[in-house]
Amino acid sequence: MKIRNLINPSMPRRALLALAVTTALGAGTTLAWADAIALKVAFSADYFMSSPALAKKWFGEVKDGFEKANPDVKVELVPIQGGYDDFLTKLSLMYSNSDDVPDIAEVPAPELGQWVASDLLAPLDDQLAKTDWWSQYVEPVKAEGTVDGKVYAVSQGVNTNALLYDKTIFAKANLPGDWKPKTWNDILDAARAIKKSDPNVWPLWVLTGTAQGTQGVVLGALNFMYGSSDPEFYNQKDDKWVVDGKGIREVLNFYRTAAAEGLLAPASQILNANGPGIVAPFLPKHQIGITLGGNYVPQIWNNVICGPCWPEGVKDIGIAPIPTSQGQAPGMATAFSGWSLVMAKASAHPDAAWNLLNFMMQKDVALEVGNYGGLVPPIPAYISEKAYVDFAPATQKGFADLLPIARSAPSNAGYKVWSFAIAQATETLVLHPETTLDQAVEGMKSYVAGQLGDDKIEVRN
Repeated sequence: MKIRNLINPSMPRRALLALAVTTALGAGTTLAWADAIALKVAFSADYFMSSPALAKKWFGEVKDGFEKANPDVKVELVPIQGGYDDFLTKLSLMYSNSDDVPDIAEVPAPELGQWVASDLLAPLDDQLAKTDWWSQYVEPVKAEGTVDGKVYAVSQGVNTNALLYDKTIFAKANLPGDWKPKTWNDILDAARAIKKSDPNVWPLWVLTGTAQGTQGVVLGALNFMYGSSDPEFYNQKDDKWVVDGKGIREVLNFYRTAAAEGLLAPASQILNANGPGIVAPFLPKHQIGITLGGNYVPQIWNNVICGPCWPEGVKDIGIAPIPTSQGQAPGMATAFSGWSLVMAKASAHPDAAWNLLNFMMQKDVALEVGNYGGLVPPIPAYISEKAYVDFAPATQKGFADLLPIARSAPSNAGYKVWSFAIAQATETLVLHPETTLDQAVEGMKSYVAGQLGDDKIEVRN
């Protein structure tokens, strides 16, 4: 029987397609596309990796490698263009549409809580227990992906933060070439000396501002919070957020003092929505004396990324840990955050989706994403791997050595509210240093209480 004998010219196109498929199947024809499992993977095309080209390269290699090993699976890559907030908005829209939900997504860890609270992600504890790599993760990094006792996100690596200082600028200001500040006042004193020696140099680069979202807080104010004399800002037992206390006031006062004395880089730069990514090109120009930055900053100068290439950076830039406020134990502090892989609860193919996630965490694949994305590997043994160390030999180990004392932000949804509040407070002090600490604290208190309720805030004496 020939298909054309069954066709009525008045039949709708959809009916014709159905007839063709039915006839082909009846004739014993195998339709590969009908049998293949389709997995959708969403990721940031522009923000996470050191360049869009590297994001395209890495995910393309993941797709090709996984499909070769699993011929019955087709991976659809969904690159999301735009900055940090653009990515979050577009990904949230994908989760709200059942036809667009990504089986696997790469997300910034500080944002995890909002999707868990909306019951969009699958817990991964059972699958992780069967791997040979999860047990090698350090506990703080495991905790970063854990909400209410369940693991929802698997870290691909983290950013630790330190003070990058320009030895050329330091020499002009008669500052030591092996600078190791012991207190926050030491940082301010060095910035004052730099300003005095060369008014055209920006003494201190410290991120702040609400436009950068939670990422800007982790790369900025949260480092000082963890180095303050009272670093606790979330009461997990009572589920309350600290909006006033000695630690918070120390952090706010640091920003206020630096702004009032004209020690900061221009507000247009450190408040910029893309602030985390725009600092690296200024350092080869010897424009910044001291930069509070993540390990991804010096990685950008190597000959793979070249954003820009700066081989002299090896000798021109020193690294110093961020000290605690008064030099109190443990003497140094850093916040960390990274990017993680999550699996949708609504995935139609959870077993295949997990297999893909597991594939993305294999050693060679994980080391490459660490280098391309400027991350410290979550498994300590990987830190000494030649492929990692040689990517940026002067800085990789220094940042990786900070991981044992690093702390992540809480993973629950309330952190997004608290982080906005402290970003708003520090931004206000940078733009208007005449603002009092009481006024800045009151702004934090009002915002967090307004978003979460009066019963969710705490004042520490």
